[in-house]
Amino acid sequence: MISPDDSVVRRRGGLSHLDCQRPRVLTAEERLLLFTYCQDHRVACITCSTSLYLYELGRHTHRCPWCRSDLTDSVRDHLYDCATLPEKIRRRAKAVREAARTLVKQSHQLRDKADVVMREAEAAVAALRETMHSSRNGSPRRETEYKGWRIEPQSYETDRARWCPKVLVRSAERGTVHTHIVLGRVFRTKQDADAYASKWSKELIDNHGSAL
Repeated sequence: MISPDDSVVRRRGGLSHLDCQRPRVLTAEERLLLFTYCQDHRVACITCSTSLYLYELGRHTHRCPWCRSDLTDSVRDHLYDCATLPEKIRRRAKAVREAARTLVKQSHQLRDKADVVMREAEAAVAALRETMHSSRNGSPRRETEYKGWRIEPQSYETDRARWCPKVLVRSAERGTVHTHIVLGRVFRTKQDADAYASKWSKELIDNHGSAL
């Protein structure tokens, strides 16, 4: 039985679960967005009364490493509410999710109408992929090295067409990853926001590098 919140694919003969063992598993697009924008963000495990980094859950299972609770729904909720996700991509991703729900709800109706809804769902996925592709091509990653740390600006656009500085700072030697969002500062262009984020992260390394 397929429910509206399950992850589905179109196969010969109709709809089926993306993963029958895990009906609500994240889609490939959702996993890519999490990896790109949220890999060091936290989600809560109510059973353990704690929070965990997304990279601690694994890329496919999303289970708490302590109690083995399935946190897929919490991870998905975080993705669609995450402030670091560009607004245009968030809208496209939500449209895909809603199209999938509509498809499941109407799959039992007349074949012609089901085909129309299926084409709408496929168009929503295509639009999301195109937006993600354009975002990657329009914002190539520019990683620099500073005192043994890799600095990668990841500034993002806010709802008011301004850019908020964000930077990923990581050390391969120490195996540590930090993401910092510089609140209270916005810029007119991504280039200016990235430049400020890089400058800010270098000051952070100079002053607190040994404690990171």
